[in-house]
Amino acid sequence: MVNAQTGAGKDVQFSGGLRFGLPVGDFHLSHSIGIGAELQAEYKLSPNASLTGTTGFTNFIGKTETYGDYKYKMDAVGYIPILVGARYYPSTNMFVGGKVGYGILTGAGSGGAFNFEPQVGYNADKFQLALGYNALVDDGTLGHLGVTAVYKFN
Repeated sequence: MVNAQTGAGKDVQFSGGLRFGLPVGDFHLSHSIGIGAELQAEYKLSPNASLTGTTGFTNFIGKTETYGDYKYKMDAVGYIPILVGARYYPSTNMFVGGKVGYGILTGAGSGGAFNFEPQVGYNADKFQLALGYNALVDDGTLGHLGVTAVYKFN
């Protein structure tokens, strides 16, 4: 009984770190890069499979547009993901996965929508590096390529 209790916490890995986003599609016309932070919990189901939960905040910087003599600076847009997903580890150091949930926009683009993110990544002992395509889907798609580097706390 003691072994079961002491080993249970080792199945959940908490991590946090930085996220960089590059808007794509129509989103890149109005905004440049996004910089933010991300928190993640990962529950190992087996050596090759896990479930994840993710949240954070990324701020996308508005571009300046010029119309003749007039310049207009787009307001920044904040993005808060609330995502759950699954990962498959074909090897100890590589993973593929996907997350779905709800994405909230703050600032100039206030609102929320269905959110998904397929991703691939590198897994090390103390950190993970992930590359994914993140999209909020409502009447259209607001997407960005995201790179996340997180430090594993435990």
